[in-house]
Amino acid sequence: MTFYENRELWRPTEEYTNHRIPGMLVTRRGTLLAYCEARCSASDWGRMDILLQRSENHGESFGEPILIARGNERHGTVNNPVMLEDKNGRIHFLYCEDYTVNGGRALRRYSDDDGLSWSEPIEITEYTRPDYRNVLAFGPGHGIVTEDGTLVVPVWMVPRFFEAPLLAHNPSVISTLYSKDNGESWAMGELLETKSDLISPNETVAALTSDGRVYLNIRFRGYCRAKAYSQNGYSDWQDYRPDYSLPDPQCFGSVAAYDDGKHPYTLIFANCADKEKRANVTVRASLDDGESYSVSKLIDGERGGYVELAVDNGAGLIYLLYEDKFGETCHLSRFNYEWIFK
Repeated sequence: MTFYENRELWRPTEEYTNHRIPGMLVTRRGTLLAYCEARCSASDWGRMDILLQRSENHGESFGEPILIARGNERHGTVNNPVMLEDKNGRIHFLYCEDYTVNGGRALRRYSDDDGLSWSEPIEITEYTRPDYRNVLAFGPGHGIVTEDGTLVVPVWMVPRFFEAPLLAHNPSVISTLYSKDNGESWAMGELLETKSDLISPNETVAALTSDGRVYLNIRFRGYCRAKAYSQNGYSDWQDYRPDYSLPDPQCFGSVAAYDDGKHPYTLIFANCADKEKRANVTVRASLDDGESYSVSKLIDGERGGYVELAVDNGAGLIYLLYEDKFGETCHLSRFNYEWIFK
């Protein structure tokens, strides 16, 4: 039996005019965590907070918003939220403060109670590269945990060794920030840089393949997606190239692995499948670890923006959270595996 539902999750309030940069995580307990930048204006550099909402019934309803990072007059922007859960059940929340002001700061909080409460911020800027902090930004979206327990968070950066305005977002490079001790310490992986056919890679999302490799799906200054693979998620990247089969308007897309034990291991990908505009939100399925996407379904032909995916293998559900064209609202779609392949 197929299942599909779409509804509005966030809309403008008296305090927040825009809800942007959505992220999601399904915890080991089956709780859906949905989070975003709650902005007081449309500006990428204006005052904003990061809000979280929890659902304990597979997205049917959500609790009241939880403020998990607050901007202020000194640090107006708190942005690029990413979450992941280690194998011990601790949820890690990584984000940035003023990500283009002297490189900004990289921060981490954690939760040991399924996202109900959060630690004080812990600065992790020291683990990033000081020569690549003209821009320092995580993900956004979500991170992953490899089979050996390594925490992997994509990051994109702009180097300081060229003459460019402070807010310049290119030429950019990507890498991963990874931890082998459940977030106590971190290290920066190898850089993936500009190539002749892949200019300024930036916002990136990761997923595990069926054989345990790390697959990156990458935004860059072209009109399609790009990809790369690594055995460990931080070094020896292979097959780093554009994926011309995935049209993209230079926007954030997302990927997640579906592995419920009943269906073939499947990578689910979603983005605005349009070279010209942020619209035509489309979900696709790959049965060969991202080498090709043989099935696609249109989610929304009119609205579109940043897109985030999460998978609940236990419930057999896939969640897709996406912005409208102006980032004022975000819509949540819920559907099952059968709906994609119908």
